Amino acid sequence: MKVENDANAAALAEAKWGSARGYRNVFYLCIGTGIGTGIVFDGVIYHGRTGAAGEGGHMGLDAKGPLCPCGKRGCVEVLASGPAIARRAREKLAEGLSSRLTELAAGNPAAITSEMIGQASSEGDPIAQAVIRETLDILAYWLGNVIDLLEPDVIVMGGGVSSMLAPYLNKMRERWNGACVNPWPEKIPVVLAHYGEDAGVAGAAALLA
Repeated sequence: MKVENDANAAALAEAKWGSARGYRNVFYLCIGTGIGTGIVFDGVIYHGRTGAAGEGGHMGLDAKGPLCPCGKRGCVEVLASGPAIARRAREKLAEGLSSRLTELAAGNPAAITSEMIGQASSEGDPIAQAVIRETLDILAYWLGNVIDLLEPDVIVMGGGVSSMLAPYLNKMRERWNGACVNPWPEKIPVVLAHYGEDAGVAGAAALLA
């Protein structure tokens, strides 16, 4: 029996058979209710000295930012996960601005989801578009740090929020200019994960392959 972090296992599956197949060094991120990450070097999960490495979702971006469930402040997870995206939309609506989001949520701001924000943005809603721009800025700055630290051959994005962000991947990559000191960030592709809801099953299989 093997026990492994779900994001690490999913990263390995993507490296072996999925969207990162053929790449040596892979950085995987899964954006959903949180942000999980996995690092694969030369086909092997990087665990660090004690096995606790790879918690990229808890890289701090704002020391005075919102409190993350992990106990730190300003983690990228608490700034750009699905709940964080919805929270920022609710904060903007609380300012009294009109938005398609109010209609999609049937007048209940607590019901707003990242999927609704993606739909409203595609329909030209300015609040939803502003939230997505902010999210892209945060993710680009975070991934710029990842590139400076690891310089992976490919970045793979999975999780429920990835489908909402899919149309904006190039815009996020454009934001790397100034977000990292690496001189060639544009050469690092960002691709959507091959395994969606099957990521767990694929990851388990990859561990035993």
